[in-house]
Amino acid sequence: MGIAQAPEPPAPPPGDTIRLSDAERDAILDSNTVESAAAARGEARDAGGPGIHGEIGAMIGSNGTRGAYGVAAIPLGDNAGAVVSFESSRFGGYRRGR
Repeated sequence: MGIAQAPEPPAPPPGDTIRLSDAERDAILDSNTVESAAAARGEARDAGGPGIHGEIGAMIGSNGTRGAYGVAAIPLGDNAGAVVSFESSRFGGYRRGR
């Protein structure tokens, strides 16, 4: 009678989980930098530079009055920028302006 061998572990179920060995994990951690981590998170490459800043708002009033608005300041390189804004409103029950 031969020696019984342990059964093979079952294959992992299909899905989006990726399992790394200890060596693979260590290789990733050893080659990681602050810049590569920021890029993986979708952050700007030059962490010291400004990003897009802005604000949004909304209003709700009587007689169906409502609106939404916003503005964003976008840096373009070292010496340029763009500002984008929007406004959409509806004033119910009376005419806007004179």
